[in-house]
Amino acid sequence: MTAPTSEEFPVTRRPRRPSRVVPLLAATLVVVAALITWYLLRRPRLAFTNELAAPIWLAVGQAGPVSLAPGVTQTLSLPRSGSVVVQWNLARPLSADERPMGEELRGSLVIREPSGTIHQRAAARAPGVEYFAPLITNAAPELLRVAVNAGLEGAVDCGCAVRPGATRVFIGYYRLYQNSTVRARDPAGRTATFRDLGPQVINRQGTLGLRFESKDFR
Repeated sequence: MTAPTSEEFPVTRRPRRPSRVVPLLAATLVVVAALITWYLLRRPRLAFTNELAAPIWLAVGQAGPVSLAPGVTQTLSLPRSGSVVVQWNLARPLSADERPMGEELRGSLVIREPSGTIHQRAAARAPGVEYFAPLITNAAPELLRVAVNAGLEGAVDCGCAVRPGATRVFIGYYRLYQNSTVRARDPAGRTATFRDLGPQVINRQGTLGLRFESKDFR
């Protein structure tokens, strides 16, 4: 007589219970991720917007400065306690001889015990002072030298020569008054001047397009 084989009498096994380790581990990871997200969102932040027509350098605390393009908002983390110093300055355009054009625009503030999201900006207008950026179009056939607020207090020569055919050339920021002027001079010494520009500067960037043509020069 032969012994029965497993094929003739299959062995039945009790089903294994599903392991509880995997679901427990997944739930733990979800909780940890939620806590990390909550922690990061709860951390104070600075949302800084560059409203100027040129890039700025932005420095927060001891961190090195970062470049911020026009119209861009940069969000940076802040310490949870104490004070932090925020500084910014305009990246001024350079003339052909590598000299910065226009006036220096800069700002700073101290944030004490920051919380939540703090919104700040670099702007052409601040309490007691306003700036504007002439954008020069040269429709004349000669190079033009440009002076801003000529004949007024705070007159500044851009130190640049705007070439013929150039369109909306950014030559920096300058003090804005009700009677601000922008004067162009050609190689023959003739001049053309835009006057009383204060009321015409109405956009947030403080820019104003000015077009000089041959017929304007006297």
